[in-house]
Order: sequence, then structure tokens, then C-alpha cells
Amino acid sequence: MVPTAPTRRSLLSPSWLLTSCGTLLLIGLCPSAALGQQPQGQPAAPAQTSQLTPQQQAALDQLLNAWEARNARVTTWSCTFYKWEYNAWSPADAAGERLAFSESTGEIKYAAPDKGLFRVKSSKQWNPEKRQYESRPSGTGEHWVCNGSSIYEFRHPERQLRETKLPPEMQGKAISEGPLPFVFGAKAATLKKRYSMRIITPSGVTDQVWLEALPRFQVDAANFSKVELILQTADLMPFAIQIYKPGGQDRDVYQFDPRTSLIDRGLDLIRDFSRPLTPLGYTFIEEQASGG
Repeated sequence: MVPTAPTRRSLLSPSWLLTSCGTLLLIGLCPSAALGQQPQGQPAAPAQTSQLTPQQQAALDQLLNAWEARNARVTTWSCTFYKWEYNAWSPADAAGERLAFSESTGEIKYAAPDKGLFRVKSSKQWNPEKRQYESRPSGTGEHWVCNGSSIYEFRHPERQLRETKLPPEMQGKAISEGPLPFVFGAKAATLKKRYSMRIITPSGVTDQVWLEALPRFQVDAANFSKVELILQTADLMPFAIQIYKPGGQDRDVYQFDPRTSLIDRGLDLIRDFSRPLTPLGYTFIEEQASGG
């Protein structure tokens, strides 16, 4: 059963988080988008956040260090995710609350340190003329695979399967140093360098930890203006993530279904991260990534 699409208000409501069956993701951003774009150089606009007290900073440091230690122990992970996209074309309910413009279901897989898979299996999108949701054609959702030496990305509108070969100095880094390192191999020092972070767990919530992250560098700010991440306190695995696009209005919400979460079991490293077959009618394109 797919969870009910969350609204802006309900995502930040503990009742929705405690009754929903849960998920996240990640990322949804193909690692090839970040190749050659390290978080250095021009800073983003100053983040509008209050200064942390010494106690708040200590709690954040403790959490990030524990999270890094937990990530270091995970060798493989797979999970079903749900995704809701909100934008200017989203419909509204009777109370005027914005609903999702599109809803998707898919899978995410990871093998330390540099293998990953992200695939949307099914989705539906709002048709403003018919005032109803319509299913998208199967096999046209976002899909990429990284085997550590290459990134394979399906570009369905162009009917292409594109392979980006990674130079030696970038192998092992395409996942953990991608646009959103909140799922794959998060490291405390990297997170604190790239983002202004604080704990925002609502009062009364005891089985989750909520984090807010604002980008410090323009290269990250070009992808998002803010991220809200929820970890499960039991195992510090991701539960949900909300990504605000630049401008702060459009946003994507991901959930990971804990019922499908498999840690350190269930993956075939050869089968799950091998080069995908080129679909009939698609063109295979090979290119070399630039280092730097």
C-alpha cells in the first residue's frame, strides 16, 4: 500500500510521520550531474539561520559522528521509495493545501563505497485539463546505475542510454560526494563543510531525529535551497527527506519504506550494478567524465 501523499503541513506533522509506512531517497539526482563539481569556491547567499548554542552544536556534532559511524558499517542497502513532486502546477484540496503534481514509486540500491542504483518503476501525474491523475508510460521514469567505474543514465526523452566513464581519481567518490550525500556514505566533516545544519526534531517525537541543511556553496545551492532529513533513532537510517528547489517553492518529498529495507543482505553486486541493456530503439552513447 502506497502512503497518502503528504502536504507541506502534514510532512512537518509528527502524526503523519508516525502513522505513515515510511521511506526516503535520495537522491534522485544522478551522480553524473555532480562530476567535476566539488563544493568549493563561490559561497551561497548567507543562510538565514540562528546561531547554535554550544549545547546545540555539541548535540549536532554527536549526531553527525554517530551517523558517520553507522554509515561506515553499512556495506549494502536496498529499499523501496515513494516520491511526491510539488510545483506551481500542483492541484489543491478543498482547504487550499497544495497536493502533489506527480507521485512515483521506485527502488534504490547501494554498495559501499561507490555503487548505486536509482530507478522509478511507476508514476502518475496530474492532468489539469481533466482534473485527474494519469499514469505515465512504464519504463520512462528516472533510472541510473553506478558500478564504480562508470555511470549509466537512461535519458528517455532522447531515447538514449548514456555511459559516463569515471577517471581513476573520481572512482569511489561518485556516490558519497554527489549532489546530496545524505544517504550514501555521509561523513560528518563533509556535511559540516558543505551545509549549515541544525537539529529541528519537533517536541514529543522520540523515535526520529530531524535535521535541516542549508547549502554553503553555490554549486549545491544550484540544486536545492534547503533539505529536511529525518533519521530513525533506532538505527540512524533515513526515513524521509524533503528537498526544496532553488527559490523555496517547488519541492520533492521522498520516503523509504522500512518494510522493504535490506541492510547488508539481498544484493547481487554483479547483477544489480552491471551495465544495463540498451532498450530497443535507444542509442548507446559513451563519454569520458572530466576530472577536477
